[in-house]
Amino acid sequence: MNENAGKAAPYQVLNLAGAIEFLGDEQAVSDLLQPLVSSLSKDIGEVERLLVRGDLPAIASTLHSLKGFIPVFCHAEFAAQLVDLEKRSRSDDSPQTVEQVQALLPPLRQLVQESNSFLQQAGG
Repeated sequence: MNENAGKAAPYQVLNLAGAIEFLGDEQAVSDLLQPLVSSLSKDIGEVERLLVRGDLPAIASTLHSLKGFIPVFCHAEFAAQLVDLEKRSRSDDSPQTVEQVQALLPPLRQLVQESNSFLQQAGG
């Protein structure tokens, strides 16, 4: 696992070491990251559109779909933040919740970038 620690160092949102531990090896991580990047890129755009419309319940549905992979590929704190925000989005349309959804977008974009970087390095 020590060799993976060096590879994980440049990533801030992607928890590569945790994903490898959960999935078994880098190939399994690559196999799941490719569809994740595609889906996540679409979901980020959808959340942006829904924010413009102020449709937090629909945002909650989109965030709900992310809950399956975020704990596998991200650090526990970020996963917990997303789960909490998904729950609150269902019934709380306060400006604070809207701001927190907006604040979630940059780390999600960074996850896409870090995932693409890993996939390039892994040859996937």
